[in-house]
Amino acid sequence: MPEKGGDTSKFAQDLLTAIEGEVRGSRKRVRTFIEGFDEALEGGIPKGHVCLVSGSAGTMKSSIAYNILHRNALENGSKGLYLSLEQNRPSLEDHMYGLGLNLQRTASLVEIWDLGLLRSKLISGETWLNLLKKDIAEYKAKNGLDLLVLDSLPALDIIAKFKDVREELFYLFEWLRELNITSFLISEMTEGTVKYSKNDEDFLADGILHLKMQFVDDVHVQRRLRAVKLRNTKHSMDFYTLLFDAGRFSITKVIGKVQE
Repeated sequence: MPEKGGDTSKFAQDLLTAIEGEVRGSRKRVRTFIEGFDEALEGGIPKGHVCLVSGSAGTMKSSIAYNILHRNALENGSKGLYLSLEQNRPSLEDHMYGLGLNLQRTASLVEIWDLGLLRSKLISGETWLNLLKKDIAEYKAKNGLDLLVLDSLPALDIIAKFKDVREELFYLFEWLRELNITSFLISEMTEGTVKYSKNDEDFLADGILHLKMQFVDDVHVQRRLRAVKLRNTKHSMDFYTLLFDAGRFSITKVIGKVQE
C-alpha cells in the first residue's frame, strides 16, 4: 500500500502493470524455435492465437511455419497439421529435407494435406471451406491437434470462391480460436509495401510476423524478421536479421553491412 499522502495513482498503475505481467507470464506459449526471437516474444506465440506469417517471395515463410510444427513435435510431442494449397506434398517434403529437417522423426505427429488430397476429400464451390473445417475438426477429435499451418491465404481465397471474403474470413478466424489450437496463416506481400494481407486479415489476427528481403548494399541481401503485433505480449517491433544455418533459424541485431 502507498504511504499516507503518497501517489495512489502511481501505485494503482504499478499494480496494474504487475498484474498484466503476471498474466502474460502465466500464459502458455508456442516456441517458434528461432533462436533469440522467442526470448524477444516472452517465450513465443501465446497458445490459441491466430498468427499471420507475412512476407514477399523468398522470405522463408513456409520454411519457418513448417519448422514450428516440426520442432514443437520433436521437443514437446505437439501434434501439427500443415495445409498446403500451393505445393504438393512431395515437393514440400523435398524442400524441408533440403533444409535439413528429418521428417521421418515427426511423421506420426505432423500431417501434411496438400491440394490433391483435399480435392479428393472435398468439392469445389461455396461449401468448400465448410467441408474443410469439418474435416479439420474431425481430424482433431480423432488424432488430437495443437498446431495448424494454412499455406496460404491467397490460395484459399481462390479455391474457396468467397462471396463476401471479409465476412467469411472473420468467421474462419473465430472458428480457429474456438478449436483451441494455435494457427499460423501464411500471407503473401508485394515487395516494398506495408500491407500484410490482401483482405485486411491483419486486423483479425492476434499476431503478425513480418518477413522481408533487405538490400544492405548493391550486391548483398538479408532476410529480416519482426513481430508487427502480438497480443498479450510485450515485444519490440524492430526488425532483426534472420539467419539460417545447419537446419536452425536464429536472429541477430540488424547487421548494417556485410563483412567481407
